[in-house]
Amino acid sequence: MAWMIVLAVIALPVVEIALFVKSSQAFGVLPTIAAAILAGMAGLALLRAQGAATAWRIREQLQRGEVPVGDAFDAVCLAVAGLLLLLPGFLTDLIALSLLLPPVRALLRLWLARRLAGAVRPVNAGPPVIEGDFRVIERDRKP
Repeated sequence: MAWMIVLAVIALPVVEIALFVKSSQAFGVLPTIAAAILAGMAGLALLRAQGAATAWRIREQLQRGEVPVGDAFDAVCLAVAGLLLLLPGFLTDLIALSLLLPPVRALLRLWLARRLAGAVRPVNAGPPVIEGDFRVIERDRKP
């Protein structure tokens, strides 16, 4: 698993540079730079709007006494999207913009819930309880 993270950290800048070079060849240097800047600005505007709405929903759920698990997951996805938007490049912007879409976050939440369903146990679960009926049978003891 660790080698996959190292590979991703190495591969991401290489892919981003390749995308910049190809788009510069196809559209020119200035349009490519302008597109990268505009994508980041648009993404940050969307992030601000989505983040405010998510914070408001979390606040409402907490006031009702509910645990905002889904909205907390959305907040984490939005934070990751914000971080990705700060990184220069088209691939990271594309991933960030997809994280800003509520259906993508819902699918990601469902996939993660299924993946973690068997791995997570409640903290205070304790040993399993077996219910049943019993009766005490006493035998006469002979001295």
